[in-house]
Amino acid sequence: MNEETKISESDELAEALKEFEEKSKIEENQNSPQTSAVPEVPRMVKLVIKWSGGAIKDQRHAEYALLGFIVLAFAVSFYLFFG
Repeated sequence: MNEETKISESDELAEALKEFEEKSKIEENQNSPQTSAVPEVPRMVKLVIKWSGGAIKDQRHAEYALLGFIVLAFAVSFYLFFG
């Protein structure tokens, strides 16, 4: 292969790579669902906030309440099984 063939092949490859990148970006944008900047709150957390009667007002406190409930449920279960 001579110099001219190498140069033309590399130019063709570069152009093909650019086209492929553009097409893949377009396909990626079409395939990905449109998400908002605000993360979605899990359904269980929404229920805890709703059923707390106003005592729990944000997601973090609802998650701590759920964690506390889980720990309490395990403690009662261990007491009933092994006590």
